Amino acid sequence: MLLVADIGNSSTVLGLWASDGRIVRRWRVRTDGRWTPDEAGVLLQSLLAGATLESRASPPVSLSGGCFASVVPPVTGTLVEAARRYLGIAVRPFRYAAELGIRLEVDEPGQVGADRVANTLAAHLAYPGPAIVVDFGTATNFDVVSADGAFLGGIIAPGLESGFELFAGRTALLPRVAPDFPASFIGRTTVTSLQIGVYRGATVMVDGLVAALRAEWDPGARVIATGGLAPLLAPHCRTVEILDPDLTLKGVGWGHDRLYPRTV
Repeated sequence: MLLVADIGNSSTVLGLWASDGRIVRRWRVRTDGRWTPDEAGVLLQSLLAGATLESRASPPVSLSGGCFASVVPPVTGTLVEAARRYLGIAVRPFRYAAELGIRLEVDEPGQVGADRVANTLAAHLAYPGPAIVVDFGTATNFDVVSADGAFLGGIIAPGLESGFELFAGRTALLPRVAPDFPASFIGRTTVTSLQIGVYRGATVMVDGLVAALRAEWDPGARVIATGGLAPLLAPHCRTVEILDPDLTLKGVGWGHDRLYPRTV
């Protein structure tokens, strides 16, 4: 198996990639720039030991290597070194290259994050046809992917958690609220008013932006949701057709096979 990772500003998602394209185990941890290689190594060992116990596998999970997509280079270096020391594997970087079989048809291809490249590759391979990938992370990204595998650009909107943190930090009297989606759009309490604004507001934003993208580009584009908050928000978005929390990790795994075929 291959250890794959999507290292983001707020969260790091790690997974075990099987040769048949499945993510057989996934973990989400908070990205911490203070990690030392030893701390990160102990974490990786603990996660893999837990996976072995859960599956009752014998012998323990065997890793052939690793491939990480990242937008946080300092944390990437720490995790790569941790994997070398504690797991005994070499980790390769996931990056854009022609070998991936996709294209970046944007004005600044060098500025496209590795996670968006991975989403483009995974959407193209797993869900052929024109697609809009909605990635619910620190930001909410909308990635527009053509039927022939070109990343055409998209939208970067505020993420639910980051937006709410800013909102709560500047309004001392407003409470934190549990995720909920009130049926009415008229809040009769402070809590329901916040839930409508934060959670219902996020789904309305997604549906509105997807509708605008479809109207400008392709009315039949399929909408795929991924990211940490996708299971919470996607079921409440009218426009989302597919929920695939593992989409980015799948892209990293497929990318590894195409970028480094001799190591598979």
